[in-house]
Amino acid sequence: MPSLRNFLSLRYIYELRPTIGMVMRITVDITSIWIAFLIGWLLVDGKDPAALVTREAPRIVPFIGLISIFAFMAYAVAGIYSAKYRRALPAKSFHLTWINLVLLMIAGAATSLIAPAAVSAHALLMMFLVASSLQLLARVSSAVLRSEDVGQSGHGQDKEPDPNRVLVIGGAGYIGSALVEKLLRQGLQVSVLDAMHFGEEPLAGVAGHPNLTLIREDFRHIEVLTRAMSGIGSVIHLAGLVGDPACAVDPDLTVDINVTATKLVGEIAKACGVKRFIFASSCSVYGACDEILDETSRFNPQSLYARSKVASEVVLGSLNCDDFAVTLLRFATVYGISGRTRFDLVVNLLCAKAVHDGVITVFGADQWRPFVHVDDVARAIALAFAAPVDRVAGEIFNVGSDAQNHTLGQLAILINAQVPEARIVFDDTSVDRRNYHVSFAKIRTQLGFEPAWTLELGIAQVISTVRSNQVGHYSLPTYSNLLYLKECGANSFGNFKITGWETEYMNINCIDVASNGMGQKTAA
Repeated sequence: MPSLRNFLSLRYIYELRPTIGMVMRITVDITSIWIAFLIGWLLVDGKDPAALVTREAPRIVPFIGLISIFAFMAYAVAGIYSAKYRRALPAKSFHLTWINLVLLMIAGAATSLIAPAAVSAHALLMMFLVASSLQLLARVSSAVLRSEDVGQSGHGQDKEPDPNRVLVIGGAGYIGSALVEKLLRQGLQVSVLDAMHFGEEPLAGVAGHPNLTLIREDFRHIEVLTRAMSGIGSVIHLAGLVGDPACAVDPDLTVDINVTATKLVGEIAKACGVKRFIFASSCSVYGACDEILDETSRFNPQSLYARSKVASEVVLGSLNCDDFAVTLLRFATVYGISGRTRFDLVVNLLCAKAVHDGVITVFGADQWRPFVHVDDVARAIALAFAAPVDRVAGEIFNVGSDAQNHTLGQLAILINAQVPEARIVFDDTSVDRRNYHVSFAKIRTQLGFEPAWTLELGIAQVISTVRSNQVGHYSLPTYSNLLYLKECGANSFGNFKITGWETEYMNINCIDVASNGMGQKTAA
């Protein structure tokens, strides 16, 4: 449900744009309330219809009028009338029922003050049941009619793909919240498909933008994906469970979200006529190696998360063709502040610990990692999106900077230089076998990408943010994928759809790279 802050701001109501469809929905909802009241008042309480026009009108009409106004405001705040906040039928049904239940309780309390003895509790209960039933029936009928239209139009693609329209799946996440703003600044029409597990704050900076459409849904739903991709020219897929610890909590959930759903997204995008598809992968696919690694290097994934990225790359690579350009971006270890801040990333976490705890604990000081700022990641995605299609179709790019390859020990020293009161503690008992030094020459030479941030600047940004109390304590679940998953449980992400083919793909450790950048898989 929308937060109290959103309700008090009335921002969603201000964003409403009068359309025939919206007016019809509002009319149906308000009419349902009046019909439901009349049924309860006349049939349950056995009132005389003439009394409503004579004796009772001064009390009853204002009372139901107020209920209707509150209902409209609540429905609008919930995003039920706005095309920017589309929801599937089950979500709409839940919100309508929940709001009506609250209105029932308010009406019950108000009758004793505004219209004592005029409306019984039984009549109000009947009003709630009938109004909810009529509203849900109207939406079910509308959904059935739309589904018939979708069937006739073929896979729901009722609009020609527009190159200026882009769908960002997971657009309210750590990277997505930085990317969406950049795409909007380029004048693009951006749709964000995100379940909004971390609330409204990540996209607060662009809320209400005329070119932004927000779809609060789980991206694993076929109907949601099909509708979201109607008329979309490009898809940027950032959604998934991210990070080794979070993915290890529930392996089935990880495979379902990161692999099964990614295949579904790719296949539906291709069927809907999407021309470009950019996928967020990770340099963690390289795992452990003492050599300098590039896009042709052999995989050596050391975690379930890394294996899920390998599997996704293979699945999406097989879909690449002349009419469906797939680009795979392997991100270095990301750091920095964005709309949805994370403190479960090594740079951000060590900075927060240095400030709050006065200790920088390093596990495996000799391990190499490539680093990149979240804002630079967003710029790299936007750059790949804007590049000529023949330059990025079927290509894989490591995203980062050669200069930002550091050992974890070196990272600790850089942080300590800016928080000198903190002490460094080295712990060599770590079982983390990851160790990779990555080359980023390809994205630099082919796309002209150069990071704007240095690791030192990023460290200063995080430290400044932590010290200014702009964010809460770094240990809060909202800043950690692992802690959030443990607190909310796997059930908050819905049911699994694993079908069996994933097992083979989760055991891939190599892709024989072809001339176009994609290739054939090789099992472990």
